[in-house]
Amino acid sequence: HNLLRNWNHTQVEYDQDLCIHQLFENRAHKTPNAIAVSFKGEKLTYQELNSRANQLARYLQTLGVRPEVLVGICVERSLDMVVGLLGILKAGGAYVPLDGQLPQERLNFMLTDSQVSVLLTQQKLLEILPQQNVPVISLDKDWEVISQESKTNLVNTATPENLAYIIYTSGSTGRSKGVAIAHRNLVNAYWGWENAYQLHSLSSHLQMASFSFDVFSGDLIRALCSGGKLVLCPRELLLEPQKLYNLMCEEKIDTAEFFPAVLRYLVEYLDRSNQNLHFMRLLIAGSDSLYVKEFQEWKRFCGINTRLINSYGLTEATIDSTYFESTNVNLSVDGLVPIGRPFNNTQVYILDSHLQQVPIGVPGELHIGGVSLARGYLNRPELTKQKFIPSPFEGELKEELLYKTGDLARYLP
Repeated sequence: HNLLRNWNHTQVEYDQDLCIHQLFENRAHKTPNAIAVSFKGEKLTYQELNSRANQLARYLQTLGVRPEVLVGICVERSLDMVVGLLGILKAGGAYVPLDGQLPQERLNFMLTDSQVSVLLTQQKLLEILPQQNVPVISLDKDWEVISQESKTNLVNTATPENLAYIIYTSGSTGRSKGVAIAHRNLVNAYWGWENAYQLHSLSSHLQMASFSFDVFSGDLIRALCSGGKLVLCPRELLLEPQKLYNLMCEEKIDTAEFFPAVLRYLVEYLDRSNQNLHFMRLLIAGSDSLYVKEFQEWKRFCGINTRLINSYGLTEATIDSTYFESTNVNLSVDGLVPIGRPFNNTQVYILDSHLQQVPIGVPGELHIGGVSLARGYLNRPELTKQKFIPSPFEGELKEELLYKTGDLARYLP
């Protein structure tokens, strides 16, 4: 009863009729003059960002972009990157992020596999992209034409069930897979974060992940749907802790999701230079395993109002599924930091090979259910069927499917 119901009682009602870009539009309406995005001294307000995205969306619609149409986007870190993503969503389409730093072979595979209908890029990146028999838009060269379009919000043509993006997994465990995420998945993830992290109380979000990772989409949504400022960190600063720290101070950063490796470099610098992170309100470590010893060490550089969180998630369950924050648990310093408990409308089960629940303390495979579960893998129906399985608890709870993570977990005493 505890495992099945009490610990998975995360159901919360919220407005499920909206798409993710509509949450952004609501913010742009409320705070038009607030800074929405900042990069290397350039800034756009919510109104400016919304207007540009609207112009691009209208232009994309003239090229046939509508719900369920995939649009490839390969742009350098810039304000245009954010304009591009929002423009695709507002047009009704779904974005497929292509990082220009990836090997040519991988870009080829992603473009061939996803069969995008339109490609959004910048002039200088055309030479690294394979030739496509689809319309190619250069956000810099073609902006003069795009800027003739109206700046007003479009009539929304997408539904919460329509695709928002396709993100390709790293391929570290075999062939890379395109994961299909719908608007309802993203909106649910947003409200889960809002509830757990109190996003409305945060103002300046540092964005570090490559935009071909789903962590980027998480940063984007948390900032722009809550009225915060999204600060794009230049890639080269990730391994230059002094410059990274200076940027955090200049932009008054109060929230960030770090890869543990980047946070290690930063903490080493803070230790040497006698600095701290007291100004941070929310510090998330994600995408890798963490040891308690390190977690406690990082806590030392935080202020009394800084929340230090270990998050766990997978692309197939829309970025984050669980989070751990408590500092009062008696944990061995040599052990791993727990992954905590599920976000709203997410269920986690630890099951054996017969899909039976294992008792507390016994390892089993972690399975995830709930509203944030992806539609499945693009063009891989067999694999989708293998990994997204019917829930054995369907009679008792609402979820229809569970995602088999392949990760081993156990409940601590």
